[in-house]
Amino acid sequence: MSERTYSQVNTGISVREASFLSPSQFEQLLASDSSESREVLLQGTPYALDGQEIKNPEAIESRLMAALLAEYQWAFEATPQSDLVSLFTLKYTYHNLKVYLKHKATERTLGHLLIPIGPYSLDVLEHLVATFSAEYCPNFMAEEVAATWQEYQDYQDLRVLEIGMDLAYFKHLKILGESLDHPILKQLVDVTIDFYNAITVKRALDQHKPHSFMHQLLSDEGSLSAHQVIDLLESGQWLTWFYQVNPLDYDLALDTYEEKMRTGQLKTVELEYLESLVKFSLLDAGRFEVDGPLPLVRYLYGKELEVTNLRLVLSGLDNGFPLADIKERMRPIYGQTDL
Repeated sequence: MSERTYSQVNTGISVREASFLSPSQFEQLLASDSSESREVLLQGTPYALDGQEIKNPEAIESRLMAALLAEYQWAFEATPQSDLVSLFTLKYTYHNLKVYLKHKATERTLGHLLIPIGPYSLDVLEHLVATFSAEYCPNFMAEEVAATWQEYQDYQDLRVLEIGMDLAYFKHLKILGESLDHPILKQLVDVTIDFYNAITVKRALDQHKPHSFMHQLLSDEGSLSAHQVIDLLESGQWLTWFYQVNPLDYDLALDTYEEKMRTGQLKTVELEYLESLVKFSLLDAGRFEVDGPLPLVRYLYGKELEVTNLRLVLSGLDNGFPLADIKERMRPIYGQTDL
């Protein structure tokens, strides 16, 4: 444990919160009619882009990820527990492991896909994939990477690398949640895995995929086993599933989604939003905590959602997507009160 305290971190968060875009700023972006007007609206924010960058999807993505990287660098330096930050950065670690494994399998140049966010440097991850050595990381990471590579050797299918690292990510996430030993953080981990499973099954059912297809993609690290999730959702028992995985007390904001579950009308995009809403509401309970980890977790999740929303808005408007479609896919906005 660092000598830093969460009271110090949370004081810093109260200052950094000013950098969030407000709901009204997002409304102005959605109402903007040109890239030039969006450039003006983003000036003075962490996502400022010049006239050329605002028209370049790669430049926009680079700016968004640079802003997110800066937040995580600050958080790793400030927090008393680095594992707390890793709850969010772990997905980038396993994304990078996928990239290195695919490079090893195909020898294609994939460096442009790497995201330098997380507690393990890119050099460490590259070394891990090259040697399967746990010299610079936990043993179970090396074991998962080696096992996934062996399975790829057996089947010669790149999808094995994707699936193997996805499932390894959830195992690692569960370990982090248990090690932090905080009830809300454990619930956050469970919600992440439970909704991944449900969204995966929903897409598979919509595409009429067999049980064998679903089972190989699902994690058993959540509140319900893969078998239980498939049985419930295939038989249309969405509400039963939701009541078992939802950690929140009664919340009026959930009524619309529960009714759609009851009538079998819940769309995948709504299920994805519901995941964000449940997490947002779960963490919002800690906004007044003075000396604990929840304000930092809430802040980092807010930054993740902000980047997701900006990516969606900027790319959606640039490609002429209907405003209704963009708004439907947007996540909760930090500071928004009428969820």
